[in-house]
Amino acid sequence: MKKRIYAGAVVFLCALALSAIAAKSAATGSPTRPQPEVAGTACDYGCLTSLVDQYLQAMVAHDPSKIPTTTNVRLTENTIPLKLGDALWGTMTGVGTYKLYFADPEGGSAGIEASIRENGTPAILLLRFKVVGRKISEIEMLVHRNAAEAEALEKFGKPNPDWTRPLEPAQHVSRQEMWKIANLYFDGILHSDSSSVPFDPKCDRILDGYKDTNNPTAKGWFDKDSFKPDAMGIAENMNMHIWSYIHSISPRRMVVLDEKTGIAVGMFMFNHPGNVLSADAPGFGKFDMPPVVKHPSSVLMGEFFKIESGKIHQIEGVSISLPYGAKTGWEVAGK
Repeated sequence: MKKRIYAGAVVFLCALALSAIAAKSAATGSPTRPQPEVAGTACDYGCLTSLVDQYLQAMVAHDPSKIPTTTNVRLTENTIPLKLGDALWGTMTGVGTYKLYFADPEGGSAGIEASIRENGTPAILLLRFKVVGRKISEIEMLVHRNAAEAEALEKFGKPNPDWTRPLEPAQHVSRQEMWKIANLYFDGILHSDSSSVPFDPKCDRILDGYKDTNNPTAKGWFDKDSFKPDAMGIAENMNMHIWSYIHSISPRRMVVLDEKTGIAVGMFMFNHPGNVLSADAPGFGKFDMPPVVKHPSSVLMGEFFKIESGKIHQIEGVSISLPYGAKTGWEVAGK
């Protein structure tokens, strides 16, 4: 009995002491151990897209205090780790007319492809961030600084309606299947073989504001006489060996899976050793690679896919060119 009374007294005194410490901390403003996120603070679809707009407005205002962030928030711009307020935070002067949102409540992530203005000059921004307890913990920005290509993106007026149309229940596939389908696309590029890629017949691709499929008036990199791969459908385009200068696509990171609209967004590093000088296009013969790929380089591509009923209906992407072997800024330690 005495032991029970003694143990109870110890518990009471410990609780009293902890209460006093907490009260002193609150009164003096001294730091306390971070508390776990409170249940029920998850950010739903509307919350995530609102945070995207809030982020863009904060950048135009050059004021990071206008967004909620965790204490250890990470930011990269074009793969370089930065502090909030650096680089585009100091130069972005407006948001353009082209906007394509994506949000993933289950994964706690969101983003946007948008035309922007940087000190008045058009550019393309691909933004993705991660949210924990309604606070932004990770920010990754690709800024494609090419005014002509940003203006070309805006000439489309708005994203293809496929992108913004919510899926019907029967059109959904699992998150794992969305990732698998995106990987099949990249494997198809590496092997110049579309046979395993589930393209919808009307699928088109826009990269950096340029439509490089089903575009008969385009003047593409690979054009030679009647060989015009940018005028072809996406499956035939893939089979022409025009992408054989790409040695690997690694790493591949899926960063947003928007199940509402069926958009899978990822960051993918294309590695080009620069030693593939020519290729043979089936039915057309040998062609030379363009000068732009005849030197070593890596390209970080933020690419996204509209996946509906297990098929790829649309593809868009934003890229930045980097030195060969460059890192993304988001590698896992030790890998």
